[in-house]
Amino acid sequence: MTRDKYFVKKIVAVVFLAVLAFSFLKSGSWQAVATFVAYLQQSASGGEGPLTLDVIETSFAGDVWKHNELINLNGYLANKLNQHGQYSDMGLYVIGDCYIVTTSPETSTDYETEQTVAFRDFLEANGVNLLYVNEPTKYVDDSIFLQEFGIESYSNRNMDLFLKRLRAAGVNAVDLRECMEAEGISVYDMFYRTDHHWTVPAALWATGKIAEGLNTYCGYNTDLSYFDEQNFNRTDYPEALLGEQGRLLAQTYTGLDDYTELKPAYETAYTFKAGDGSTYEGTFDNFVDESFYNLENDVYETPLWHYSYLHLNCINNNVESGKVLLVGDSYDNLTHAFLSLQVHEVDFICLRNIPEDFSLRDYILENGYDTVVVAYAQFMVGAHDDPTSANYCMFGFDQ
Repeated sequence: MTRDKYFVKKIVAVVFLAVLAFSFLKSGSWQAVATFVAYLQQSASGGEGPLTLDVIETSFAGDVWKHNELINLNGYLANKLNQHGQYSDMGLYVIGDCYIVTTSPETSTDYETEQTVAFRDFLEANGVNLLYVNEPTKYVDDSIFLQEFGIESYSNRNMDLFLKRLRAAGVNAVDLRECMEAEGISVYDMFYRTDHHWTVPAALWATGKIAEGLNTYCGYNTDLSYFDEQNFNRTDYPEALLGEQGRLLAQTYTGLDDYTELKPAYETAYTFKAGDGSTYEGTFDNFVDESFYNLENDVYETPLWHYSYLHLNCINNNVESGKVLLVGDSYDNLTHAFLSLQVHEVDFICLRNIPEDFSLRDYILENGYDTVVVAYAQFMVGAHDDPTSANYCMFGFDQ
């Protein structure tokens, strides 16, 4: 009997090794051996080059045969074992019903405060309004991390300190967390479970609050009813979306998110400004690329549906007044489109994407904006502490 068990184990081991060898050859991962040798030669020469262990590992993992199937298998097992901290090495944590959150380190907010106040002073000296808008992250209470995982996150405490300093300096600011609390809106209803972006209905609501801020602080007289969801045509896609965070954890771990598209039910007429200086006519439909909504696509490979709403610099021919520069991030793919419904002209800039020789201040003066809205996801505060961060320059308003 013992000999039979030993024989079975040997057969299983041989089959397992055969599967590994087949996968290794099938995926072309054997080429990683040559890459690793090149890395060792690079290290032996004492020089620095493009090859690092992280690069090699990422390339190897991405080329593995049945890559997505293996991710799904890992996610299924992690879900069944209720391992909510399983992906902490990627900075991802799971709370509640597979709701993915990330941490933020503590920051002084000194750089962000100095830059924003100086930017306000420059704009004010040139007759331009500044409105700062805080777009919340996926939780409004930092203590959930200490309670659930025994670690600290400072996202909301960083923002509390930053806004306190801005308001003490007289900078006009809208904190969407305060708006949510005033209306009894749960942060968990604002965001996808599997992505760090907010939903389309949440962004429409947020845009109404930005427009209200323009009325309160910048002399606008916007009809806020235009941002009521009842004035929009709604198309729902149940269980259609796997977000950026969910792709790292696996569909089998998180499940899929519902997606909602919103377009105004009233008529619109725009002149859109192309990057080459030309213009073309259109409607709000131009903002939405519905080719994203292909349910036949692999949820791991399809473009992220959040980006179906496009950044298009525009003139609303049905609105007579207002010229806004929206300085934002990817959250504002949506707010840019919706804000244009009640502002004559709206342009967009993301500071992490501009060339080094671009002057933000010259651009503002050359284009004659009456208002600059800086609308940032909350986790942008503190990014300047890390020179390797993609968001390192987001508060570089002195350009």
